[in-house]
Amino acid sequence: MTFNNAVQAANILLVEDDKDLSELIAMQLTFQGHKVTKTQCLKDADQQLAETAFDLVVLDRGLADGDGADLCQQWRQRGVTLPILILTARDGEMDKVAGLESGADDYMTKPFSVLEFQARVRTLLRRLKSEPSTSPPPTDNSPDLQFSGLTIYPELHKVEIDQQSVTLTANEFALLMLLANRPGRVFSKEEILNQVWETNFSGYHHTVCSTINRLRNKLTSPEYKYVHTVWGVGYKFEVAAL
Repeated sequence: MTFNNAVQAANILLVEDDKDLSELIAMQLTFQGHKVTKTQCLKDADQQLAETAFDLVVLDRGLADGDGADLCQQWRQRGVTLPILILTARDGEMDKVAGLESGADDYMTKPFSVLEFQARVRTLLRRLKSEPSTSPPPTDNSPDLQFSGLTIYPELHKVEIDQQSVTLTANEFALLMLLANRPGRVFSKEEILNQVWETNFSGYHHTVCSTINRLRNKLTSPEYKYVHTVWGVGYKFEVAAL
């Protein structure tokens, strides 16, 4: 295995109670140059996240003290925005929907391909590392996007509705930027997958739908609606009065 220099070394929290699988995943991530902290239950994972700055969480669902998707949802409600990859044996369609609706950025089922797992980790980290760790002033290359009631600050990874800050995950922000840069333009699920998740795998369609739903729910304005579904085609950004 060789380390892909396109992504910087990251600090990753691995929450997995299968010791053999945990060792395998940790080994693969270490080969890529990452630092891995392993936990086996939700309580320890929650404590680790409170005490340490992580770049990514790889989270199992079926743990001894509960469902990882429930903890993922709690983290999102508390404003945790770091990427979360759910890795689980629950491969039913509704299981995937539930995992993604909880706020996860990605969902993989066991057994899985090591190469695909590494690729998905790289994709999540690449988006995270492309965002500024500080808050530099906006530049001419990335102007603020102004709409009725909504302002997007690309350089700051910041969104405001009626001057109130809205917390978005990396994927939610990337999706919003894709749509808002082309108001009125309809993007198919395949186009969104290619440009936001950097994949053409159709199995990600649930990921697109869930992320769209979360984004739409967060962009709540008493006067305007911004993200629209064009049935049978895809999604678009357009300011519409309520």
